Amino acid sequence: MAATNPVQPDVLTDIEARTPESLHPILEAAFTYRKQLITAVCVILAITVAYAGYKAYSARAESSAQARLGEIMVSSTGADCLAKLDAMLGDVTDSVRPAVTLEAAQTAMGLGDYAKAGGYWESLVGMTQGEMQFVARMGRAKAMALAGNGAEALKEMKELAGTASAAYTVPVYRQLALAAETAGDKAEALAAYKKLDGEDIGDKPYVEYKISQLESN
Repeated sequence: MAATNPVQPDVLTDIEARTPESLHPILEAAFTYRKQLITAVCVILAITVAYAGYKAYSARAESSAQARLGEIMVSSTGADCLAKLDAMLGDVTDSVRPAVTLEAAQTAMGLGDYAKAGGYWESLVGMTQGEMQFVARMGRAKAMALAGNGAEALKEMKELAGTASAAYTVPVYRQLALAAETAGDKAEALAAYKKLDGEDIGDKPYVEYKISQLESN
């Protein structure tokens, strides 16, 4: 057993002897700090494993939350559905929270609870960006208009009309007209209906009737 003790130094010496002079300082540093290097590698591996574990857990949590949301929407309706969605928002993962909030907002709108729906839409505006945030702002404006707060709804819809893409022209101006009428702003309502009249819509007779009604008053 004693004869094997010097093997490691001999190997290191042999490696050093075969290494170009210019690399000796690097090799010497590697041997000197090999314990630190090994420790650093182990730390990196541990972090990698922990991150992989977290990603797997997150994926399972997201899948479970999506399944739970689907089960609620299929098995319940009305106030019962809204209560379950509201409870789910207390412990849902961040990745699924916008979907749950959207369903809660739409359910509250269907129940006519526009104040509560407005709260959900407000939350959705804060947790989304881009197109989804645009839709959430439209929902918030509609809830305000239906709750009788036409002035605030009109202000929101006029802002949205200024940034809406062509795909949103019809729904935006429909809601702008609703908000303007709720606010008592006939000029804005008339302008919105005239904008709609120039679009390819299925209820053009109704829009033309609203234009005629507003122009005659």
